[in-house]
Amino acid sequence: MTRKVWFQLVDAATRGAYASTTADSWRVPEDAEDIGDLRKAIKVQCSNSLAHVDAANLRVYSNRTTYDEEDAQPLDPRSSLSSLDAQATLIVVVPTQHLAPRTVASVAKLPSTTVLNEPGKYEEECISLTEWDVGAVHEIPLIWEFMSSLGGCTTSGEIFWRMEDKQVVSLMVDGWFRESTRDRINVHANKKSILMGSPGIGKSTLLCVMAFHLVFKHKKNVLVYRRLTKFEQENCLFYLGYEDGKVHI
Repeated sequence: MTRKVWFQLVDAATRGAYASTTADSWRVPEDAEDIGDLRKAIKVQCSNSLAHVDAANLRVYSNRTTYDEEDAQPLDPRSSLSSLDAQATLIVVVPTQHLAPRTVASVAKLPSTTVLNEPGKYEEECISLTEWDVGAVHEIPLIWEFMSSLGGCTTSGEIFWRMEDKQVVSLMVDGWFRESTRDRINVHANKKSILMGSPGIGKSTLLCVMAFHLVFKHKKNVLVYRRLTKFEQENCLFYLGYEDGKVHI
């Protein structure tokens, strides 16, 4: 006749129920002979709780009283199952798991910043952005060259300054930097700006020049992210800011 064996998983460290498990039973098949077979069966039956424990590392005691004895010894893996007390609940001790040290992969070296060459010339190209004449062409050869590997901006190193460009820049700069007074509240303070418009009208060029203007005019650190959609171009992220009194990129 097929019989059942009751068992309880116990944590070796706490001596309490392992992983909040409760007592369970195992229906002993005819070909099961010894405690070694029992351990393998429990490993399979409790595969989730014992996912990282080998069956050979489980220690089986005949009952809780025996387990609690000072010099308690686990059952020999070769002990016959037929010798077990059918009314007792076996104690199956799960060893404390010691995680094997993992090899720490070498950490990729983070890119470091470098000092921007000829910062004075860059400054000349953008420092007076808010004062640029409308309807005039302004030369930005260094900014254009800098941006050439970052998605580009303009095709000629020049930018034609329209009234709309001046209005956008004035609005953003006013909102970001003008302090409110009792008589003149800055309604644009602490607001986020979204620049929208048809493709090819110069939105990206305007924002690239604005990034340099913020660094040189207002001494701000700027992080620029560009989502590029042209074929074989990847999105890019670049930094402009002050470190030790010098402009770094």
